[in-house]
Amino acid sequence: MKELSSIDSDNTKNKSDNGAQKDKLLIEKLNKEIAEKNNELVQLQNKLSDSHERIHDIILEKGSLTKQINNFELKEIDIQFGKFKELKNDYNKLEHRLNVTKEQLDEARHQIIFHRKVIEDLENRGFMDYLRNRYPESFVDYKEKIDKS
Repeated sequence: MKELSSIDSDNTKNKSDNGAQKDKLLIEKLNKEIAEKNNELVQLQNKLSDSHERIHDIILEKGSLTKQINNFELKEIDIQFGKFKELKNDYNKLEHRLNVTKEQLDEARHQIIFHRKVIEDLENRGFMDYLRNRYPESFVDYKEKIDKS
């Protein structure tokens, strides 16, 4: 029996040694998994940090681009306003030229009408007026206007 008890105690020792070894192996395995998970966690944190930096950079770039777009739009509006002012100035010049030309044409038309009347009066002058060297009033007015000029 002693032999059996020594075998049982050896088996128990072996079982407890095997159990301790299994526990050690399990602990080592779990420690490795924890280390791997920690490495994965660090990598994910780094990726998250990089992503946050990229998002921040993109937001800053978006703000800068928005400002540039606003500046370009303001410049475009300013250019269009400048063109509008230029066109309005050109229009005012043309309108002034038109008014001056109308006045000149009206004056020329009045002169033509007056000259027609003078010619008509001279044509209708009688033979006696011609002999007496009498001229129609329109011709006298015409001569006075020419002498004043």
